[in-house]
Amino acid sequence: AVQGMRPGARGSGESISRSGSVLLEQEMVLDGTVVSAAFDDVMDMGIVGTTAGTVWYINWVENTSIRLISGHKNKVNDVAFSPEESHFATCAEDGSLRVWAVPSNELVVQFQVLNQSCLCLAWSPACPSQDDGRSQRLAAGYSDGTLRLFSLLTAEMELKLHPHPVAVTAIRYSADGQVLISGGKDGLMAVSSPRTGMTIRVISDHRGASISTVQCVKKQYTEFGLQGNELWLAASADRRVSIWASDWSKDKCDLLDWLTFPAPLCTEEADSLPPSLAAFSPTEPGVVLYVGYGVEREITFYSLAHKQIIKRIALSHWATCLSVSSKGHLLAVGSNERLLTLIKSTNGKFQDFPAHSDSVHVCGFAPSGDRLFTSAYNEIFLWDVQGL
Repeated sequence: AVQGMRPGARGSGESISRSGSVLLEQEMVLDGTVVSAAFDDVMDMGIVGTTAGTVWYINWVENTSIRLISGHKNKVNDVAFSPEESHFATCAEDGSLRVWAVPSNELVVQFQVLNQSCLCLAWSPACPSQDDGRSQRLAAGYSDGTLRLFSLLTAEMELKLHPHPVAVTAIRYSADGQVLISGGKDGLMAVSSPRTGMTIRVISDHRGASISTVQCVKKQYTEFGLQGNELWLAASADRRVSIWASDWSKDKCDLLDWLTFPAPLCTEEADSLPPSLAAFSPTEPGVVLYVGYGVEREITFYSLAHKQIIKRIALSHWATCLSVSSKGHLLAVGSNERLLTLIKSTNGKFQDFPAHSDSVHVCGFAPSGDRLFTSAYNEIFLWDVQGL
């Protein structure tokens, strides 16, 4: 803060050289370049805005700063609740990863990586047998092919991995938290250890098509003729979905099923087409949901046990995001028409919510199914889910 100029006495060269001096009495470091400010008459307190989209209250007397308003100024790429729903995390094109408290929605910590985009994130699963705060850890994938692991307890980066030569487009912890599964823009998937940072396995079955979805669930699947305790899937931009059975403690990972969904010939670039999205149904065991560019605008339900499509639900628009609730048989679907649609999977009943000002490209239910997040460019909406 500049308190004033101190004019010197005239008559000597030394005094004249001091006549333009400015004294720096205090300074504060904020989260970005200051773009606006307003202070009271005596400069004791004021409000400051930064390029990070944050508004700060500044008190020079007490030498304190309080974050009043915070948000993303760039496109939000992913949103996820922590397993116990005490926090949620968001990541954006500007390389920022932010963690917010629930229900206050106050910013708890921000991790910033310069000159990179943060494209996807995942919380470590809660481990009741562990009391080391493992569920307070986050993994994020970046445009330079790196994965970074952050601790909410220490507010520090714990590990940096580089398993991909291209941008990381999807990331998930295994259901038991033993490994990280990440997918790249080139279609390669890496299985990495979050403890050592080593790449355990590279899976190339989707090579050539960007990975859009990775999901892991804990499941005994002896009914499929395989041994293990976990099921996971990956979907890629070429409308292919692979389902895998694994037991990471024994280094087992077997392909259970491979789905390919037809689509009419399209001359548009792959990036301009609706994404290929897939998810396990939490209420219908052994059922996989798929939505993407195809012959019809629809959600497809595929039975792993019967190896066939068992149901379809028509959509009014191409889906840009998909999330499946853990209760109530509810599906959330976003579209470029700025609509969020809630659908009852048992009967196809739906309701549209037109609150967004841009394409709805991210949606995600909380683990309990009681809340839902959506994002349209840099807007983030939190919904209380009452059912249909």
